[in-house]
Order: sequence, then structure tokens, then C-alpha cells
Amino acid sequence: MKYKVGILLLAALILAGCSPKEKTESPLLCHVGGTMRPVFEKLTKAYEAETGKKVEINSAGSGELLANIEMQAEGDLYVSHDPFLDIIMSKGLAVNGWTLGEIYPVIIVQKGNPKNIQTLNDLARDDVELALTDYKLSTLGRLLPTIFRTAGMSLNALTQQKNIVIHRSGSYVANLVAMKSADAALVWEAVAVLRRDKLDSIPITENLPVPYVDAVTSATGKSYKLTPVRVTICSLKCSKQLEAVDKFMRFVSSFRAKRILEEYGFGVSADLRKQEYKEGKRVNL
Repeated sequence: MKYKVGILLLAALILAGCSPKEKTESPLLCHVGGTMRPVFEKLTKAYEAETGKKVEINSAGSGELLANIEMQAEGDLYVSHDPFLDIIMSKGLAVNGWTLGEIYPVIIVQKGNPKNIQTLNDLARDDVELALTDYKLSTLGRLLPTIFRTAGMSLNALTQQKNIVIHRSGSYVANLVAMKSADAALVWEAVAVLRRDKLDSIPITENLPVPYVDAVTSATGKSYKLTPVRVTICSLKCSKQLEAVDKFMRFVSSFRAKRILEEYGFGVSADLRKQEYKEGKRVNL
């Protein structure tokens, strides 16, 4: 009788398309926004070396990944920057969400800074070829009007004054500067760090939007107070491995991961070790 029950249980598992072995040994699938891919490649290797658990990365734009998660209901984790954690939670597609760090914009110039660019105002000079991310289709692009306004400049006037190269991808405009096809650009520091052998970075801390004061309309059409711009990770409701997902989330938000995140240009502090959502509900921070 016990033998028959065991056979029936095994058959039910097979028909359901899973097995106890699959449940514990299947790799986690982590959807990662493009800016965060390099650091997560290193984090997942460190995690696999420590635990033996494999984590596969699927990378694209944060918005594109969110659309795919919504349509296909596949994967275990989602890594993005603002404003996408709030959006995926509002759609009921995720369970828990954590802040890992922040990303900051910087001016990038060619190695050695041959044009002696020191401030945002220098970007308006006639001898400076400038590249920027798209003002409507990228999170950093949406921040640019406020950033330039803090320097006493008008982005609209600047675009009329200069022939600026515009592209949605920060990596694209960074590569233009690295290849000497442009003299300067504004990108996330995490993008600049990956090209430190060819580029120098100039901080613009004093020109950043005031945290929780300056509201910016994001690329999703929704208004957010986007400074600081959080980098977040969340567990997906469609995951069948929520226990393994929770272990990985704790690893990437641990002190061990802090050094790797900072190495790749992400701001990390004790204040950022916060849970944003628990079981789909906003946690008071």
C-alpha cells in the first residue's frame, strides 16, 4: 500500500512538471537592469562560490524586464533602479523588496581631462562636444533639467545652443567619450567606473536634486522624488523557490556584498540597509 502511494505521489509530481530535486537545485533566475549587470555578475559568482547555488542573469532595460515579467510570469528576482520597485509592487508581481544602494550621476571626460572641464557650466563651452542620455526615456535624462537648473543653467537653452548627441543608453554615451567621439557626458558613476582606464569622472554632488524635495517625472510618466536614486532587489511572486530567493536577497544586502557594490560605483551606507516592502506592503522607513 505504501509502495502504491509513493508511486502515485511521484506521478503527481511528474505531471505537475516538477520534482523535489528540481525544487532545490534549479538555478535562480534574476532579471537585472543593464546598469546593475556588471556588479551582479560578480555578486552571483561570489554567492555560487559560497553556497553552491547557481544564479542566472537575464539583463535588459529595467522597464523592458518589468514588461516581460508581467507578460511571462517567469523568474525569481528583479533588480532595478527607481522608480521600478514601486511599480512592480503596485502591479502585485513581487513579494518583498530591499534597497541595496544608490546611484549618482557624474560628468565623464577623456582620460587626463584634455579640455579641462571642471563644472557643469564648462559643458556649455563651444569647444566641448557633449553627449547626454535621453530626457524622456531614461531616468538620468529625466533628472537633467533639475541638475542643470541648480548650476544656473537651462537645459532647453543648452540644447538650442549646442548640437548635443542624445541616446537612451548611458553606456552608449560613455563609449562615445571613451572613443573620443565626444568630450564629455553625464552618466551614472556605476557606468563610469567600468571605463576608468579610459575616462575620468568629475563629481557634481552640489548640483544634484535635493533629496525628497525636488520631484522629477520619471520615464514611466509618474512623478517621483528621484534623489536619491535607489538600486533595489525584489522577490517575484511567480517564483517557486522563495526560500532560496530570500537567502540570495540577504546575501546581496549583507556587509559582504557592500565592498563589491562600492567597488562598482554604488553608494552604500548603513541607512540604506532597509526593507522597502514586506509581503507587497510598503514598510515605514
